[in-house]
Amino acid sequence: MDILHHLSGIDVLQAFLAGPGDTKEWFEIRNAAAQLSLAHGFERLLSLETINVELYEHQVEAVLRVLRHMRGRAVLADEVGLGKTIEAGVIAKEYLLRDLARRILILVPSSLKNQWKSELEEKIGLHFQIACRPASFAKDLVLASIDTAKRKENAAVIHERPWDLVIVDEAHRLKNKATVNWQFVNAIEKKYLLLLTATPVQNDLRELYNLITLLKPGQLKTFTQFKREFMIDRHAPKNVSGLRRLLSEVMVRKNRRDTLLFWPKRHVRSFSVPLGHEESAFYRLMVEELGWAYRSRPTGKRNILPYLLLLRELCSHPQTAAKTLTGLVKAGRSSILPAERCRRLLACLPPGPPAKLVWTMDFVKKLTEPAIIFTEFRTTLEEVAAACRRAGWAVELIHGGLSAAEKEQAVARFRKNGRLLLSTECGGEGWNLQFCRVLLNYDLPWNPLRLEQRIGRIHRLGQKDDVMVVNLATEGTMESYILYLLEQKLGMFDLVIGELEQILADLPGSYEQLLAHLALESRDEEELRARLEAFGKELERACRVYENVRQLNMQLFSPDGRSVYLEA
Repeated sequence: MDILHHLSGIDVLQAFLAGPGDTKEWFEIRNAAAQLSLAHGFERLLSLETINVELYEHQVEAVLRVLRHMRGRAVLADEVGLGKTIEAGVIAKEYLLRDLARRILILVPSSLKNQWKSELEEKIGLHFQIACRPASFAKDLVLASIDTAKRKENAAVIHERPWDLVIVDEAHRLKNKATVNWQFVNAIEKKYLLLLTATPVQNDLRELYNLITLLKPGQLKTFTQFKREFMIDRHAPKNVSGLRRLLSEVMVRKNRRDTLLFWPKRHVRSFSVPLGHEESAFYRLMVEELGWAYRSRPTGKRNILPYLLLLRELCSHPQTAAKTLTGLVKAGRSSILPAERCRRLLACLPPGPPAKLVWTMDFVKKLTEPAIIFTEFRTTLEEVAAACRRAGWAVELIHGGLSAAEKEQAVARFRKNGRLLLSTECGGEGWNLQFCRVLLNYDLPWNPLRLEQRIGRIHRLGQKDDVMVVNLATEGTMESYILYLLEQKLGMFDLVIGELEQILADLPGSYEQLLAHLALESRDEEELRARLEAFGKELERACRVYENVRQLNMQLFSPDGRSVYLEA
């Protein structure tokens, strides 16, 4: 092919050939931006034609307010469950389309990285790279946990380059100016900044001052002035109307009542399934062996995670635990459990179907509509699927071993004419299944947030019918204690989506690891019950703290907020 050009343009051609070129993705975005730049200001949202989700009215209002009036620096403080992630994603897409942003950094809690990534890809059409090492922070669209980002080697890369937009989720964790987190985010060179939190104040009004100062220094004046004008003490505000006026210039907040959105009811039924003699003996022997092995190790060399895995597998299905035990035997040497003790356990493996599977088959037989069955483990999934197929029922499976296309096909078949969809957490992540209204939790995740995510697959905006959630727990096992804590101490099934995470954040460690520690450290049933009761009181305290936080935020940010004094 001949390329014709005028000699006067030789410098342009040489620069073009020598210079770095954009990727195809960036070329298309910039080309679209050039076409869309004819739209003046933010009269309309250009991104609405490019995203895969229909925004609710309150979300459109929030996005336009941030873009038009707050110039891209705002606290998104809608109540939990109202879609702050989507709002932030649309704002990012809008800036990209208008060529007002190219480098975007999103900082989230570690547990939410994958959720953020899938939401942005599936609903907003933005592909962010999850960053772990310094080189990955040199990309343009970066998503990372704040704990990873603030590491010295990563922070150096982040701080040496300007960012167009920085988004921080769970931003109430930036409440203390003296912390590494606050100072790390404050040191980032950024044009636009979005801070996402449903509870800007946790237990001290100074936290609110620090958060707003990070966003817009001087908005709440000096701390001395703020204290004089707006604080009775650090737990109680005064001149709330004046404070609310200043906050309205940098904060967007809606509560559920304001949105008038329809939320279906959630009916939860929990069943305790008694174990047969052999299954019960196997459970107790395995708990004893795991407890012995864990306590035998030096305190400083205990890794609770493999023991936690075996306990969870044991509560799910005997064959699931047996598969791991067999792997330990084949390995020959194991720091978890000696091979001879693994063989002893395998010799006691109960024959026949476990009690939970028998109960599940009876439950499905009585169903008159499609249902989703969730389990944590692939082996359990396959055992339940095999039993259902032997009964002649149509079953679709979703698990981590399938490609995205295969999962999509399975969901499509289930939606069209399926009776059962069996899914693991990994398989069901990111799929919205609100066309179904019945969900059975075959086993209970030891992390309540994963249980909430399961339920959120069907109980979400867009669900037209009331949903039924069925929880199974084997009697006399850790599952029954988990269910007791969830229902009686946390009141989980009465909470609004998103509130559970706020409550658990006040605990001294990982919820599931705390539970495993109780189970493994207890030498008998009586000691375990005592430890669980103490843990239950800690959960009740965390619930009270959250309720106080919620009330204070209601007072500060809702026009009809009641006068509340936050307990220390």
